[in-house]
Amino acid sequence: MKIDKLELKNISYYARGSEETPCYNATVYINGKKAIEVSNDGHGGCDRQHTYPQSEFNVREIDRWCVEKFGQETWEHDGKTYSIDLGLEHYCHDELYKHLDTKALKKELKKNYVCVEKDKVKDEEFLVTWKRKGDHMDNYFKNFLKTDYPHMVDKCLNFLPFDQALKLFKEYT
Repeated sequence: MKIDKLELKNISYYARGSEETPCYNATVYINGKKAIEVSNDGHGGCDRQHTYPQSEFNVREIDRWCVEKFGQETWEHDGKTYSIDLGLEHYCHDELYKHLDTKALKKELKKNYVCVEKDKVKDEEFLVTWKRKGDHMDNYFKNFLKTDYPHMVDKCLNFLPFDQALKLFKEYT
């Protein structure tokens, strides 16, 4: 069977249990069907990966598919080059962190206007927030930015496409 779509769903994250690794459990869906239950206790070590009985795939097949699709991550340390295959566990952790970042950004955008500001002295960018008082204030806030902070108009996360806002949010948090 061919893998066309890989998704991580039913994510439950336990921040208080996360020490060396994320403490979570989730379900991997392949082509829209439940395939694998993944979990980690958060104390270090690999994820547990259990295939559902009705799945047409096994963990090794999916792991190999992930490595073929996502490749390797390479880095250098003390003059030596290291690399690791980006298998199923890496995919699950990447999706978990994407899920957590998405959730955090949505919560932040609901409460505040979030914009990228530039410190001209240090030549660094950072996020600034203004308390949000409802969607009916969006046009007022845009006019406020245009008048008082014109350099921020195009960098207000609330008014950007969500994927672009998420990228900036991850970059500055």
